[in-house]
Amino acid sequence: MSIADGLKIAFDVHLSGDLERAEEFYRAILRVSPGNPMAATLLGLIRSQRTMVRQSKHKTLTLLRDRGFRPATVIDVGAQTGTPPLYEVFPDAHHVLIEPVAENESALQALCGQLRSAEYRIAAVTSRDGMVPLAVSDDRLYSSVVPEGADAPPGLRSVPGVSLDTLCAEGRYAGPMLVKIDVDGLELEVLAGAASLMQPDAVFVIEATVAGNDARLPRIIDAMAPYGFQVWDIVDPLYRPNDERMWQVDLVMVHRDGPYAPL
Repeated sequence: MSIADGLKIAFDVHLSGDLERAEEFYRAILRVSPGNPMAATLLGLIRSQRTMVRQSKHKTLTLLRDRGFRPATVIDVGAQTGTPPLYEVFPDAHHVLIEPVAENESALQALCGQLRSAEYRIAAVTSRDGMVPLAVSDDRLYSSVVPEGADAPPGLRSVPGVSLDTLCAEGRYAGPMLVKIDVDGLELEVLAGAASLMQPDAVFVIEATVAGNDARLPRIIDAMAPYGFQVWDIVDPLYRPNDERMWQVDLVMVHRDGPYAPL
C-alpha cells in the first residue's frame, strides 16, 4: 500500500470520529515515512481535538461513570431548555429539571416526555422557600434571582423559590445524586440551601466565574470545603469576546472521602 493510500484510509477513519484508530494509522505512516507533513499535521489535530473533548461536561461525566458513578437522581438547577450531557451520560437516572422562566416550560414538558424518568418544576432554587424577584434577559437565555437589597432592574417578575433541601425532602429522591447548578450568579445562595445533599457519594457540577471583581470560583470552593468537597475537574471554559480572557468554567466537585475522590 502506498503512503497516499494509507493517508486516505487514515483520514476516512479520522472523519468517522474514531480518533484512536486514526492515530494508529498516522503513527504507522510516520514510522514508514518519518516527518510526513500530512500525517504529522493530522496527528497534531487529533491531540487538539482530544483537548477540546476532554474539557467538556460530557467527557468528565463519562469518566465519572466509568469509575462507577451511577446517580439515581440528577437535579438540573437552571435547566433552561435542557442540558443534553446529563441525559446522554445518565439516561437511566430520574431527572429533576428546575427552571424559573415560564417561557421554557413547553420545552421542558417535551423533554420529560422523551426521557425514561423525569419531572420538571417552574421555580427558582434559593436558600429558603418563598416568592422571589427574578430578572430575565430579553432573549430569555439568562435569568437570576435579585438578591435582597440589590438595585432592581426593570421588568422584574415574581416567581416561587424553593431550596434543594425542601425539594429533596418533598420528593424523597434516591441517591447517589448528581447536582448541576447554573443560575447566573447566585450559586452560593443555592448551595446555602442544599446541606442535606452534601453526601459522600454525590457529585456537583457548578458554574463559576473566574474573572472580575465578582469572581465566584474561589468562593464556591470555600463554601463546599466544610462539607468535604473538592475540585475533581474544570470543564467548559468560556472566554470573553472583547479580550479573550477566561471568564467562566464549570467546577466538577466530589467528596474527599467518596468513591470518586482525586488520588
